[in-house]
Amino acid sequence: MARIRDLPVFEFKAYLIIDKHRTDCPICGVKVEKLEFADLYSRCTTRFEELVARLCRMTSLKQVAELLDLDWKTVKAIDKKFLEKQFAIPDYDGLRLLAVDEIAAHKGHNYFTVVMDLERTRIVWVSKGRKQETLDQFFKELGTERSDKIEAVACDMWDPYIASIKKHAPRAKIVLDKFHVIKNYSKVIDKVRNVEFKKATEEKKQAIKGTKYLLLKNQDKLKTDEKEQLQKLLELNENINIAYMLKDDLKGLWDYKSPGWANRHLDSWIGIATASNINPLVKFAQTLDRYRYGLINHCYYPINTGKLEGMNNKIKVIKRIAYGFHDDDYFILKIKQGCSPPLDTS
Repeated sequence: MARIRDLPVFEFKAYLIIDKHRTDCPICGVKVEKLEFADLYSRCTTRFEELVARLCRMTSLKQVAELLDLDWKTVKAIDKKFLEKQFAIPDYDGLRLLAVDEIAAHKGHNYFTVVMDLERTRIVWVSKGRKQETLDQFFKELGTERSDKIEAVACDMWDPYIASIKKHAPRAKIVLDKFHVIKNYSKVIDKVRNVEFKKATEEKKQAIKGTKYLLLKNQDKLKTDEKEQLQKLLELNENINIAYMLKDDLKGLWDYKSPGWANRHLDSWIGIATASNINPLVKFAQTLDRYRYGLINHCYYPINTGKLEGMNNKIKVIKRIAYGFHDDDYFILKIKQGCSPPLDTS
């Protein structure tokens, strides 16, 4: 006799008390009766497990466990089983435009690589790590035929990703993401500010001190007093002024649709940065020249990782719900679920 948890009746828990037949065949061994309404060895009906999985999409394991009077480990096991069925067969068909990025998994240098289908705005693949071998695994699962149909991939200037894309999808154009490039240049501006602070007199140090975020903020976000403070700083220090002015010029690169004009703009930017003899600017100019192909490719495919970046808030919420249990497989499944359209189970 078995007792199986079923959907509650009003505020009361409900169980099905049933006899499950077992046979001991001398050839096949012990066989247990298969039930249409419950998985083998499960102590819950299928419809009850579906309820648990639906609730887990909306709230935390702890809250679902409290609501249904279950152990959180049981809730997690049910949800994980449901997700493993849902994402057992990946949909890799029709992939043409992709975005690749990393997300922080744990505190410290612990990352997951995420691949998004930009046309359907869905996460198609997630795996722990951000090495070349990590992304290689995605392309191996994808297969040569599907990889050859990929036209463009948006990513940042992370060489392991770039190497993997070039190796497995050589026909795809690599499009370096504007957000990441400008983010890296913001670090250059701060390096220039720090160098100038160390060289400055005590009086000028007071003007430079505490201006980091003024230099990094977009001008349209600055308040009136912040604009005045920034203007004073730029008039005071020529090198900081050059670094700051070049930021807007760099953003202008992504306004071009013609590869020829984009190349000319980039040449001009690199020339000014190099002629400044400001070491952080010169080094960054050399970096941009090295990755020129990925900067110009936006003219052919104006894509970026913005949609993937937009998923980060969802992933942060998923972290808080599923993260404390240190189950990477479950975390990956929750990312796929949270960043995919809900299934119609009606």
